[in-house]
Amino acid sequence: MSKGVHYSAEKILHCNERFFVPPEREGNSMLEGQVRIPSGCAIAAVISKEGRRMTGEMIIDAMRPMRDRSNGLGGGFAGYGIYPEYRDFYALHMFFDSRATRKDCEAFLKERFEIVKSEIIPTRKVPAITDEPIIWRYFVDPLKSVLASMQLDEKEFVARTVMKINDEMKGAYVFSSGKNMGTFKAVGFPEDVGVFYRLDEYEGYSWTAHGRYPTNTPGWWGGAHPFSLLDWSVVHNGEISSYDANRRFIEMYGYKCTMKTDTEVITYIMDYLIRVQGLTLDEAAKVVAAPFWSTIEGETDAEYKNKCVYLRTFFSSLLVTGPFSIVLGYNGGLMALNDRLKLRSMVVGEKDDRVFIASEEASIRAMQPDAENVWAPAGGEAVIVKAKEGAY
Repeated sequence: MSKGVHYSAEKILHCNERFFVPPEREGNSMLEGQVRIPSGCAIAAVISKEGRRMTGEMIIDAMRPMRDRSNGLGGGFAGYGIYPEYRDFYALHMFFDSRATRKDCEAFLKERFEIVKSEIIPTRKVPAITDEPIIWRYFVDPLKSVLASMQLDEKEFVARTVMKINDEMKGAYVFSSGKNMGTFKAVGFPEDVGVFYRLDEYEGYSWTAHGRYPTNTPGWWGGAHPFSLLDWSVVHNGEISSYDANRRFIEMYGYKCTMKTDTEVITYIMDYLIRVQGLTLDEAAKVVAAPFWSTIEGETDAEYKNKCVYLRTFFSSLLVTGPFSIVLGYNGGLMALNDRLKLRSMVVGEKDDRVFIASEEASIRAMQPDAENVWAPAGGEAVIVKAKEGAY
């Protein structure tokens, strides 16, 4: 639109979680640029490379300056290193719609796992968080006899169990399933969600966070970010146009995209590429945000060029197109990645042994006012930060 077009403040319409502003009236109008239409969603993350644990207060604070990037339809966090006393067990975080569903699901779990601990996830009352489901967690160990009979390793077995529950058990949803980590999410603004889940009482060496501004799916507890499978968790700002192609490919390998959302499919893509196919983080990034063919053609390093050609050709259906910035959390590190054209903002900063990632520098300054080396990664450039081996 040309500069100077007037928007009626009374005619700002909310349509499918998007704002459409018709330039219809001159009275009580607002000029272009005076209406805040953020580029959707807020992401933030922090990690200590020395494995030093920090409470969830810092990551909650990171979300406060970015409140206008959310609309209250979803917020969430993932913390790593938060369950040291149960580090050897898978922590299943679950939503249930009723006690009967929980009992049925628990009976199913007992057929497959030793349940070491079962409890409600502690929360505190927050006026802004309402209509919560039953929120439960189980610390479990796969039964060796079942693993032997199914001829599966632990991680594949847990992943298949998660898919089965989420796809077949109505009223039950596993939203976190890793070791020594946990995802916490709800309908609400992220700073309220963090208080609701009492994240100030948890300590972890790495945290990620998300404030949701949904565009294609409704706001509900299961649809909030992060999306998790095993120890992978993904927070995402953007909207991928390749969802259907990505989903069709990944579902051929046993994944069930029950949420019908792009962030879920990105999580499963990362699990497939890294855990199943054995790619490195950097190689997975070159699949998801593959270099342009023109860039590959101009590459002078023959070995690197051949690798890029192979990854882009062999995993062509897992190229993610459209605007996105994501942070992938995993046991021992974080990876931040933009789409190739950098259509969504992402900033990185450092201070001492900590690395900060966020949609906006204001978020980094909320976590660390004197952060240093603040910079914006290039499109398609993977920023990989790892905690020192053994520190976590």
